[in-house]
Amino acid sequence: MESATRYGKARIIRNMRQSANAIVAVCLTALLAAACAGGGAGSKGRSSPVESQLLAEVALERGEYLVAIQQYLNVARQSSDHDFARKATELAWDYGYDAYALAAAERWARLQPEDPAAHAYLGRLYVRRNLPDKAFSSLELALGDAAARTDQDYALLAADLSGPWARRGLAILERYAQVYPDEPGIMRGIAELAAQTGDVDRAIAAARDTLALRPDWYTTRIWLARLLLLAGQQASAFEQMAFALEMNPGLELEVEFAQLLSLAGESDAALARLNRLAERHDNVIPLQLMRAAVLLQAGQVDTAEAGYNDLLRSGSCLNECLWQLGSIAYARGEFESALSYFVNIRSGDRLRQARLAASQCYVELGDSEAALQVLRDFAAGFPRFAFDMQQPQAAILASEARWDEALAVIDQALDFSPWNEGLWLYRGGLLLEAGVPDQALEAFRTAYELAPDDPATLNALGYTLTVMTRRYREAFTYISQAIEADPGNPAIMDSMGWVLFKLGRHEESRDWLERAYAIMEDPEIAAHLGEVLWTLNERVAALMIWQTALQRFPGDPELLATMQRLQR
Repeated sequence: MESATRYGKARIIRNMRQSANAIVAVCLTALLAAACAGGGAGSKGRSSPVESQLLAEVALERGEYLVAIQQYLNVARQSSDHDFARKATELAWDYGYDAYALAAAERWARLQPEDPAAHAYLGRLYVRRNLPDKAFSSLELALGDAAARTDQDYALLAADLSGPWARRGLAILERYAQVYPDEPGIMRGIAELAAQTGDVDRAIAAARDTLALRPDWYTTRIWLARLLLLAGQQASAFEQMAFALEMNPGLELEVEFAQLLSLAGESDAALARLNRLAERHDNVIPLQLMRAAVLLQAGQVDTAEAGYNDLLRSGSCLNECLWQLGSIAYARGEFESALSYFVNIRSGDRLRQARLAASQCYVELGDSEAALQVLRDFAAGFPRFAFDMQQPQAAILASEARWDEALAVIDQALDFSPWNEGLWLYRGGLLLEAGVPDQALEAFRTAYELAPDDPATLNALGYTLTVMTRRYREAFTYISQAIEADPGNPAIMDSMGWVLFKLGRHEESRDWLERAYAIMEDPEIAAHLGEVLWTLNERVAALMIWQTALQRFPGDPELLATMQRLQR
């Protein structure tokens, strides 16, 4: 019955789309007539439900997705039929317009308060909006009876909360772990999201907790092996991979083991394993691909390139081979050659990466307009990826000091994702570079309001207050919170050192800046550390820091400005 109902709705919508062009003239005539008559809803700037529905279908036919979403939302707000709210929600979600999706989903849930599908959208959107209590309540309704849930339900939830929302998603899954402590699917989701946030220790602990509940999940052992290798625990990583292979012997995991060996720098062992596998398996493409990848990892670029070309000539794994060959050419500085590979990737998982890489090739070739056009064309041809193309466009424009254009592109991105603190941080950075510090502070404060516990946001706000104002105590509060949340981050250490310097606490400042510079030899940190040493009358040490940094970063404006100012 359900599939028949869905088919019926799809058929109705399809028929409406087919007749959309025919009714455009009628629709516009009706609107003009209403305007001329001076009465009705149209005279107040608000379309009737029928008008909005027609306008939505016309816009959808033309590929004007935001207009279509807005019009469907108009219909949903005026109609008691939940199907319009559902349509608006799904369309806004699919094309990445989060604020519209949330408004539509809230309307849908009011009309159908028990519909788990409505709450599935709501819960995910409330996570993005950073409303964790509402998110948890909606997700509980969406997931249904706890006893009937599957590990796959939690896996899908974790996948939807990944990427830019990983930190917020991790907090939600941690809450689930408190309520349902013995669910391996929850623990596996925590491991994945924690790894995305950079908290490798938490990811490892969650993966181990998952295996304590489900020791038969060999894929989680593979995941744990990679995490352990990332944490520098090589022997434990190999042990976990060997255990996984023992549980599920076969070619796929043998290849995984070879990849792990390669990532650990054990290229000879990886190649030996692949050679043994090749003796038992004839012309197996995964083995050939992995062999080329291991050779590339080991620095045997020419041999790896020959392997990818052999595969390409055989017609196997075309997109992967084109991607790898393009990457090799790019690394060599052969940008025209790299471009020829990237533009020939026309489908598959590598498509989005290939278009971004092609754009970067044009940047390296000095043709920024071509670089921008690649991104714009891809966004037009694949509108579901339009949001992903916005920030790269802004970066190209900013590199040429085209600040107004760059800001306009970021504002378009904020139309998609207005609660993305990363975009607000980027906007603030652009405004700083454009010489508009007051507006930059406003952008950073917006980011802070959206994510008051995010260390990058706290650091950006605190550091900007330090360098652009005299509100050092306020800045110190934000930076202290940032360093507590991310204590090993050298950029935040630098901010702490600099605000302490501004507060007159020079010895403490020196300690923080030396620690930051030991982790990351950045020219700005060098400029700050040198100034502190200069102020402490350790001028020879200051000059050595600056001169060493200038050898690595010749012509750096921050370093040169600091040296000229203090040596006048």
